[in-house]
Amino acid sequence: MHIRLNEQLLQLTSNCTVAELLQQQQLASEGLAVAINNTVISKRCWSEHKLQSNDNVQLFQIVTGG
Repeated sequence: MHIRLNEQLLQLTSNCTVAELLQQQQLASEGLAVAINNTVISKRCWSEHKLQSNDNVQLFQIVTGG
């Protein structure tokens, strides 16, 4: 299965959830936002949201300040 992760083509060996993808990529979830096909996915749904072939996944680092 192929997806795009931050504009880079990535091949996954099997369907996985957003949480599993982050774990496979060794990315910390703290301060991270995820959008799939231009729709933001709530952090509480990451462990349930299954990625589909050809999904476009964008990861954003949340920055706060004034």
